[in-house]
Amino acid sequence: MNLEEMLLRERDRPAANPLAARAGEIIARVRRRRRARAAVGGVASAATVAAVAVVAWQILAPGQLQGPATTSPSTTTTSQSAPSETPSSPEPPIDTAAWTTFSSDRYGFSIGHPTDWTVMPADHDWTLAADADQWPSTGFESFFSPTEDVLVSAWSVPVDPGTTIEAWVEQYCQQTGTAADIRPCTEIGDRAVPLCNEWRDCHPGLLVPFATDVQAFFTGGDYQDVMVVVAVWRPETHSSVEQYGGSRRLLEAFLSTMDVVPSSP
Repeated sequence: MNLEEMLLRERDRPAANPLAARAGEIIARVRRRRRARAAVGGVASAATVAAVAVVAWQILAPGQLQGPATTSPSTTTTSQSAPSETPSSPEPPIDTAAWTTFSSDRYGFSIGHPTDWTVMPADHDWTLAADADQWPSTGFESFFSPTEDVLVSAWSVPVDPGTTIEAWVEQYCQQTGTAADIRPCTEIGDRAVPLCNEWRDCHPGLLVPFATDVQAFFTGGDYQDVMVVVAVWRPETHSSVEQYGGSRRLLEAFLSTMDVVPSSP
């Protein structure tokens, strides 16, 4: 099932479904990008075979590409355990030298992505109040793999001075309405990997493995008074990220293009 088919199905479900309200909007954006790509292919020379990519990703069975679950935190139990910390990969970092740089005018950062990935820019500023229960959100700067089964997103959110990263991440996790058995919102500091935002000054950051994805959070330096979030929406060992050495290694590659690296190997 491709993205458009999935969204059409979600749109027709009861309004309580958090994705239903955004389905029509996202479908329209996908179709506009499809027409734009077709137009570019149409002006190519007759000797050129234009491969027009459909901007879609596969939403399949549980455990594949998915965002935050919508179960209320009040239904969780304390018997659930947090996922273990994502182990460091023995593989060398992904070479990003040939990656393309995307500059976000909306959020004020630049981030690299593989040249054959598709970009879908955000159409509004992401906020906890409006977007915490919306996945996928069109407030993400989104990057799709060529096979359209891996989605990486980046965005930023204003934060109050003095806000600690761990406290903000716990609040963010709780406000996304995720159940503890899907995305534990506790003991984040125990399983997180410390990051350095701007290696020389090492402003703080955390790379946090969740049950269904891996996300990074950092602030300070060039990102004063905002929290930047970069997410790979796949669990560490999912088959779709094997070619990248896992979700963490892929996420670290995206982060490296923003001068954000693990504080220790």
